[in-house]
Amino acid sequence: MLILLTLLKWGLPALILVAPIAASAWFPSARRVLMFALPIPLFVIAAAGAWLWLNQESAVLRAVHERVTEMVAGAEIAALKARLEAEEKISAARGQVAAEANRRLVVEIDARVNLSRRLAAIQTENEILNDDLADLLSRPVAGDCAVDPDLIGRLRGR
Repeated sequence: MLILLTLLKWGLPALILVAPIAASAWFPSARRVLMFALPIPLFVIAAAGAWLWLNQESAVLRAVHERVTEMVAGAEIAALKARLEAEEKISAARGQVAAEANRRLVVEIDARVNLSRRLAAIQTENEILNDDLADLLSRPVAGDCAVDPDLIGRLRGR
């Protein structure tokens, strides 16, 4: 595990150091360009690398890290606010749809109640008219088709 972490941490610097050697081995004509060196003492390079590695907690780096954290938190807050507003709009739209569905249900129930009342009234009137018709048919008409006093009385009663 330590080797893997070391490779991950120092992978790019190691690649930078190893690449010219590997390239010069595969391409001998590139050796002259790749092996060009500046006469910098090794302790200067080591000191610069050590300073960079040890000074990772400097004030500048800390300030940059804090600012990045603030920016990320601000972006997350803005995204959550936008999501909350969208969900509130969706909830309001669903509420309006539910209110309209309830209103339609009430109108439908009222219409069904009124229809059943009208149907009951019509059936009652139909029964009365059928009784009157049966009553009229039960009384025979005079043979000469003349109007008798009973028929005149019934006609005046209406």
